[in-house]
Amino acid sequence: MPIVNSNTLAKFYQCTENAPLGCRKPIETTEKIPGAKFCLECGFPTTLPVPTQLRGSLGIYRISEILRSQGMGRLYKATQTSNGQSVVVKEYLLPKQYFNAVEAQQRRTALDRVTKGNLTTPKAREFRLVSPSDIIADSSSDRVYLIFSGEIAALPTLKQALTETGAFWASRVRQVLNQTLQSLHFLHSQPSSFASQATGIAHGNLGLDSLVISDNGYVYICDLASWEQLFVPAPPQVLLPQQDLIDLGAIAFALWTAEGIHSGSDTPLNPREAQHWPQDDPPLKDFLLRLLGLETPFNSAAEARQALIKLPQPETVAGFQGNLNPSPAKSKSRKYWLLSLLALPLLGGLLWLLLPRLMSNSYAEMTSFKQLLPSFADVNGIVPGQYPYTGEALGTWTIVLDKKPASDRKIREFLTQPKLDTAAIFSYRTYAPQQFPLDEVLAANAKANFAIVSLSTQLPEGLIQETIAYDGLLVYVPAYKSQNLPSALQGKISLVQLQQIFTGRLTNWKQLGANFPDLPIKPYRPKEPEALHLFQQKVLGNDPSLIAQFNQIEQRSTFDTLRSIAVGEKQAQKTEAGSISFGLLTQTWDQCKIYPLAIAQENADPVQPLLRETTNGTMQPISPSDNLCLEKKPLPNISAFHTATYPLSTSLIIAYPRDNNLPGHVSGPLFANFLKTQDGQYLLQQAGLVPLQAAPKNYTLSSSIRNR
Repeated sequence: MPIVNSNTLAKFYQCTENAPLGCRKPIETTEKIPGAKFCLECGFPTTLPVPTQLRGSLGIYRISEILRSQGMGRLYKATQTSNGQSVVVKEYLLPKQYFNAVEAQQRRTALDRVTKGNLTTPKAREFRLVSPSDIIADSSSDRVYLIFSGEIAALPTLKQALTETGAFWASRVRQVLNQTLQSLHFLHSQPSSFASQATGIAHGNLGLDSLVISDNGYVYICDLASWEQLFVPAPPQVLLPQQDLIDLGAIAFALWTAEGIHSGSDTPLNPREAQHWPQDDPPLKDFLLRLLGLETPFNSAAEARQALIKLPQPETVAGFQGNLNPSPAKSKSRKYWLLSLLALPLLGGLLWLLLPRLMSNSYAEMTSFKQLLPSFADVNGIVPGQYPYTGEALGTWTIVLDKKPASDRKIREFLTQPKLDTAAIFSYRTYAPQQFPLDEVLAANAKANFAIVSLSTQLPEGLIQETIAYDGLLVYVPAYKSQNLPSALQGKISLVQLQQIFTGRLTNWKQLGANFPDLPIKPYRPKEPEALHLFQQKVLGNDPSLIAQFNQIEQRSTFDTLRSIAVGEKQAQKTEAGSISFGLLTQTWDQCKIYPLAIAQENADPVQPLLRETTNGTMQPISPSDNLCLEKKPLPNISAFHTATYPLSTSLIIAYPRDNNLPGHVSGPLFANFLKTQDGQYLLQQAGLVPLQAAPKNYTLSSSIRNR
């Protein structure tokens, strides 16, 4: 379990609560004596008073509220003064009682590496790692601060959620495990900048207090031991990825049973005791025994996650039978039998109420939509002016702006002047393919305040990103029933097969198996730069030799490929038989003459990017037997894009300069605020993007937009 224990500070201070970080007395001291630096009772550093201002490299942050103690620090709610964005500040302490001047400076220097390593990349945020955007480490102060953009760092911890809701359902424990193992797989694959070992970065501090959870069930990792233990007055401990798996097993056991794991003989619940386990999901129990190392342990987070994904579901009927306790007495058996009959309607009603909560319906899980600002008119902080921005000429954002999802008017018209009562004009300008939009933001910020792009590379130094939606690629083949490539492929294809096809190594479908038609493979590269960059990153791994072979594949625009496939089937088969291509989500998701393939990565199960609605209203992956032209349009698999389990998914971001003296530092986040309203997310969703928060089926645009 967690190696960082804030109670180690108690031995240096005579705190009556034996927990100086979480004690109320330092707060009360600042309330009684404004400007006081130390607790009146024990001398521990007081909390920051409101409205303290902290100056970082990216701006000034104004403290508005203390939230709680967590790990080795204290969390505060704050606002970045330049743009009004919410941030969370984590304060760490370097008191002279247990750190001399040299030790304190060593810890400031080590902490500074946190904001410059792999853990703060967009990829880290994609895998739900809560990483800082700024650091304040003044050598003259005994306090240092990490700044976290947004409010994710202040979400409730799993410990708080457990206290509020009680034991988790087994299905919910599985969801926590799936997300956390995915995050750990990313973390463990990163080169360590904190230690000499080559085993990747271990969390080292995994516990109920270092995982936070959102209203819609997303689990985020925070408080890595790599920086938390810098503030423990004790030698650092060796961090091993394998220990993270054991700690995650302990977390899952605690969530499922609403109890922690203790090693003493008087432990109320112990995973070594069979009778202490819940009985509603035996496969999950067997999995956790391996995760805890009590049976054959997993070699890695990736292996554990694949085993979890393939885990069979528990037998519901057996679960109910296990709770029955028939009496040997005949009269009692009859009585219980009659009571069971009477209870069936009640049981059915309970199941009817509970099952929708347990179903993996991506749209039903987006409960945070109502918490967004309703419309553009509700966004504050914008001043009149010209705010030019840019993107790829043939990219996703250019396509989105020309969509007409709600009326006969393009999205571009709504976003050029989002607030009609404020003359703030956001004019969109594209550049030739050889000019990269992100470079333009840095080189000529007055002409391109910010850029909106699908993220396929690491951001250049000097830029900040803000995700506004999710994007990706669909790989598709013609949906011709005569040759039926979708059925021959069983609706799926692997990244390895895609790599072989688009580098010319596979040239006939028959090479994939005896059930495939003897048909030449005709791969087509699209002309859209964003699609090409994403494919090179996700499928070719940015390998120069593979990209050189890829560039020899015939090229034509996605529009031309779709049009060629969509003409009469008999005519099209003469030219399009055996073809395969890929395109941006916004161009391909609603085309019924093609079949988008599920994508398999390594040993993982294939993930289908599109879902269709069944007759009973549930969502399920499309299959080759579906006639997509006769049914409702499929919808993007929101969960697969949010969690990045779909291998060809990515983030659509606004990239703006870090330098707060440049105009884009203000206008970029403000434009993001418009897109993060209910109306903004709805428009993006209707245009074919995957929204951050999905709009309900019956949602309609606000009158301020409809009546324009």
